[in-house]
Amino acid sequence: MKLQTKLLRVLQEREITRVGGTESIKIDARVVVSTNEKLEEIIRQNRFRADLYYRLNVFPIKLPSLRERREDIPDLAAAFLAKFNLLYNKNKSFSSSVLTALMNYEWPGNVRELENIIECKS
Repeated sequence: MKLQTKLLRVLQEREITRVGGTESIKIDARVVVSTNEKLEEIIRQNRFRADLYYRLNVFPIKLPSLRERREDIPDLAAAFLAKFNLLYNKNKSFSSSVLTALMNYEWPGNVRELENIIECKS
């Protein structure tokens, strides 16, 4: 909660004070935030400031989890495989059974898990 107060001040006043400093410095910055939590519930539990939530929630973007958008898995997997083929100087590809397995998996770790699995198998 203490850090949330400081962040709210930065967002509202558009200024910061360096650690150990005494002068405020004007800033021009945009902040992009992300969470997998339901902030409305956390606000009700008094674990997140409502005023900070409304300050941050200017342009909300809802991105469903990977398991809710399985149609993206082949493209993401191909992009990650191309990245790791280049990085590790390989020329690997996916069989249809691997793509089927990827599509059927629940992905509790979301896109990061997909990327990590492809990297460790590259």
